[in-house]
Amino acid sequence: MAVAEKIQEEVWENSLVEQRFEYIGGIEYAMSSPGYKHQTVLLAIGSQLREKLQASGCMPIVAPFDVYPLYEQGDRETFVQPDIFTVCDRSKLMENRYNGAPRFIIEILSSNRSHDMITKLNLYQKAGVAEYWIVDPDAEVISVLEWSQGSYIYHSYNAEKEVPLISIPGAAIDFSRVFDFSAA
Repeated sequence: MAVAEKIQEEVWENSLVEQRFEYIGGIEYAMSSPGYKHQTVLLAIGSQLREKLQASGCMPIVAPFDVYPLYEQGDRETFVQPDIFTVCDRSKLMENRYNGAPRFIIEILSSNRSHDMITKLNLYQKAGVAEYWIVDPDAEVISVLEWSQGSYIYHSYNAEKEVPLISIPGAAIDFSRVFDFSAA
């Protein structure tokens, strides 16, 4: 082990800050800090969801929060920290984790694009997540994957659109209000 690696390891061991990671298929994935665009989009979507989901009985939760999407299939080890997910079944919500596949998940692309677009997509499909959105702040595109008969159907929207939540009727996100980075 190089001296720099040893020092960094010792710093983390003595740190009060917990490293964030996800565990999928026996592999630990380290999570880096997201950029300002990611966080701006997260806040804009999360605040709209909070307002628009009140009547549905569902509530949004933003990262970091552990989700065990394969819990009901007997997998107690695989966990992720989606950027945003909805809690519609409160019986699965514990103080610091969610045991089961949420109805709706959003990942906002940042430095770990392939992790969200391949690894997590495959996991969410295996878990039966009803609706998975991949939001690209750079291209200002929203990819919506709708669960139907064992696989996902793909829909794409641009930033000027109001995008309906397929899995929660009556709720939608106005993306014309999401990609405004001028104040950031």
